Parts: sequence; C-alpha cells; structure tokens
Amino acid sequence: MGGDAADRHSRDILSHPLAVFILFGVPVIAIIASERIGVGWRTGLWVVALGIMGVACLANAARCGRMHCYLTGPFFLAMGLITLLYGVGLLPLGRQGWNIIGATLLVGGILLCCLPEFLWGRYKTSHRG
Repeated sequence: MGGDAADRHSRDILSHPLAVFILFGVPVIAIIASERIGVGWRTGLWVVALGIMGVACLANAARCGRMHCYLTGPFFLAMGLITLLYGVGLLPLGRQGWNIIGATLLVGGILLCCLPEFLWGRYKTSHRG
C-alpha cells in the first residue's frame, strides 16, 4: 500500500465522521435496538448490520491499508455467519446465544480495533523489493 500519511488519511473511511456514522454507527444502533423484536427479524437485522460493517472494513483496508480493518472485516463477516446459523437454529448456543454473540462482538470488536494498531501502527506498510 503506497502513499504518504496524508494521502492514506484522506482515503481512510474512518477519517470521515458521516461515513463512520452510516457504516458503523447505524448498524451498531440497530443491533442494540433489536433486543425486543422477534428472532427472525433480529437475525436478519444483525446479519445485514454485520455484513455492512464487515464489507466496509474490508473496503477500507483496500482503500488505505488501515491495519485493524484487515482483522475486523473478516471478524464481522464471520460473526454475521454465526448469527445467521444461530438465528435459524443450526448453531446450538442455548438460551443465552444472543448474549454470547453480543458479548463476543463487543469484546472482539474493541480488541481488534485497538490492539493491531497499537502493535503494528495505523496503516499497513508495503514492502517493495
């Protein structure tokens, strides 16, 4: 991934507050607000929300090389698949399944957003030989 820091920052979706709100804030709000709706609707809403966040992360990784997006993108997509499997009854997580998925999303999302950039920096560096 080439370009100087200013160029990467300008391509970084996370440097644009409206995009962050639409691509991440709205899905998170929808997930939190879905506590009292039926399982079918909740499953669909969570799967769509996690899909939006996962695709946005992968697109951002490709756009600017944001380090944590390489990990959060696949994580959100995998959690969307787990949500789908649980919601349709194919993944037996018991009565606390929604809580387990929600806690995993919260803890995993926070860790994957913070640790990679703490360890390796904000943007992936390219190694050209």
